[in-house]
Amino acid sequence: RRGKAFKQIKKEFSRYFALLFEGGKADLLEVYGDEELDDELEDDELEHTEKKKQRKKKILTGIDITACPPGKKIKNIQALSGGERTMTSIALVCAILHTNPPPFVLLDEVEAALDEANTLRFTKILHELRAPSQFLLITHNRATMHAADALYGVTMGNNGVSTLLSVQI
Repeated sequence: RRGKAFKQIKKEFSRYFALLFEGGKADLLEVYGDEELDDELEDDELEHTEKKKQRKKKILTGIDITACPPGKKIKNIQALSGGERTMTSIALVCAILHTNPPPFVLLDEVEAALDEANTLRFTKILHELRAPSQFLLITHNRATMHAADALYGVTMGNNGVSTLLSVQI
C-alpha cells in the first residue's frame, strides 16, 4: 500500500509543481539506507566465541525532492529562492492532500512569501482540493481572502476592545 500511495503522491506533486510554476519539473525519490541486523550463527564453535554475523537490510530512510522551475537549471533544492521553496512545499502538501484527503485542513500563512500571481495559482488549487476537505486559512493576503467563502477576523477599536467579525462572501 505504501508504494502505491507514494507513486500517487509523486505523480500529483509533479502536476501541482507544474501548475504553480506554470511549467518546470519536480520529482520525489525514495532514499534507502542499510539497517544492520545481528544474527548469532548456529555453529557450536562460533557460539563459544560469541561471534556475530552481520546482515544488512535495505530500509527507507527518507525522501529526496528535486525541483526545477521553468528556465532554470537547479540541482539542489537549497538553490531555490524562498518563494520557490514555498511553492515547492505547497505542491508537496497539496499532492498529499489530494492523495489522502482529510475532512479538515488548517493552513497558517503558507502563502505569505508569494506574490499575487503565485497566490492566485495557489487559490485555484485550493478550489480543486476543497471538495472533500474543509479549509481554514490564516492569512493576511488579499488574493487569498478574495478566494474565500467566508472571512472571520478580529479588529480593535479606539477604545482597545477587540471585536469579532465575520463576512459571508
